[in-house]
Amino acid sequence: MSPDPKDSITPTPRERELMMLIARGMQNKNIAYELKISENTVRAHIGNIMRKYRLQNRTQIAIIFALHAAPPSLRRGLAEGGGYSTTAGPARARTTRMPTAPD
Repeated sequence: MSPDPKDSITPTPRERELMMLIARGMQNKNIAYELKISENTVRAHIGNIMRKYRLQNRTQIAIIFALHAAPPSLRRGLAEGGGYSTTAGPARARTTRMPTAPD
């Protein structure tokens, strides 16, 4: 299986900053104020990120940011299926287990 192109692309420091603010749920005008740039520049950055990663909305940007910010072991587990989700059979619903922090 070929690697996902989203995994091989590294965001620039500015893209990471913008992605973090999107992941925090900030609106464009608040992001613009925080980064001291115009709302048009924020929209341009968001459009560039969406094209670069082939995304369709802000939620997907937040997910990509979370995956890049996650520890490598968690990213590997998610990419490989990591045992976090199982399929019980064709007639049963898919269940998902969330990993827990060690005590």
